[in-house]
Amino acid sequence: MIVLCRMARKCSRRFILASLILIILSYQLILLICTYHEYILAVLPDPPLPVQRRSAEASGSNGTTDGARTRDGRQGESDRGHKEETSPKILCLIVTSPQYHEERAAHVAATWATHCTRAVFLTTAHHPLLPDTLLTSGASTYHQLWDKVTQGFVWAYKQRTEYDWVVKTDDDTFLLVENLQKAVLTLDPDQPQATGLHLRTWETSSTYLNGGAGYVLSRGAVTRLVEEGINGRVCSDHLNFGPGEDVNMADCLTYLGVELLDSRDSSGRQRFHVYPPNKVLDPRQANSFWHLWLKKISVLPYKFGFSEMSKEVISFHYVDAQTMYLLYYLIYFVNPGAASNSTFRSLRESLFHSPEPRRPALLI
Repeated sequence: MIVLCRMARKCSRRFILASLILIILSYQLILLICTYHEYILAVLPDPPLPVQRRSAEASGSNGTTDGARTRDGRQGESDRGHKEETSPKILCLIVTSPQYHEERAAHVAATWATHCTRAVFLTTAHHPLLPDTLLTSGASTYHQLWDKVTQGFVWAYKQRTEYDWVVKTDDDTFLLVENLQKAVLTLDPDQPQATGLHLRTWETSSTYLNGGAGYVLSRGAVTRLVEEGINGRVCSDHLNFGPGEDVNMADCLTYLGVELLDSRDSSGRQRFHVYPPNKVLDPRQANSFWHLWLKKISVLPYKFGFSEMSKEVISFHYVDAQTMYLLYYLIYFVNPGAASNSTFRSLRESLFHSPEPRRPALLI
């Protein structure tokens, strides 16, 4: 009995000691979390990128508003209205699907799509972050992409008096609309013409326009495509369509006699790109095993490297949301040539007049 009592006392002491240690450790852990919670949150997985729009006042330092360009012939708000009257009208058809509405399409809608004369998202469901959508019934999977795109062009045909050119892109494409407008400025939109990044199919070596980089059809090409190729069933009756939407489009346009235009600039540099800028700018990618396919099937020489980049670039593909905003910021807001109206000032003055008190940064 005495032995049992002694064992009970020892267990009680150990329990009390363990409880005290646990309380102290818990207190230290809570204190640590409260002190360094920002660092702890920093190592957690990032939440989805929010949609970001910049107001006109936010870019006032360079004299422009959201969507206005001033460097290298870019227009400010004062003459933008005149520019829109004289520039070709561009209808942008952007292919997306419900699973990518928030991850991709919403960021396109917040950035470059605002520069189209009209931007319409081809999808199977509405979303509040997509202001203008065309529901493509019965075309919800990748294998039904040809049906989705043709529904978009049939709709565009009905609106043909409102635009000059139609560009089809994906929801991870970045498009410089102004450069596209300049490239087609002297062309007759009523002539059946199309352009983009010219590639060859592996099976037949026939030329097609890569869908990810985006392809452009004149109003005349859209008219012929819809009236003869789709509604008249000329293409479906005489061609064997496969799963590739961009290959089907090029086969149909070629069969209908639509002229394919060289999309490179006057120096022979590509303006439509199947990769994001960080890949295209890297000359090492030219010999990469993963990009040999592009060199093999490119109709015109496709070169990597900074010196091979066109000043008149029109599109990049596989652009994630963060890069979408980065490109949009650098192209439309950064203006090193503008006369700045915001000079450096005293840090003490800034801190004194700051609306929110700022804590000093932790030095490590």
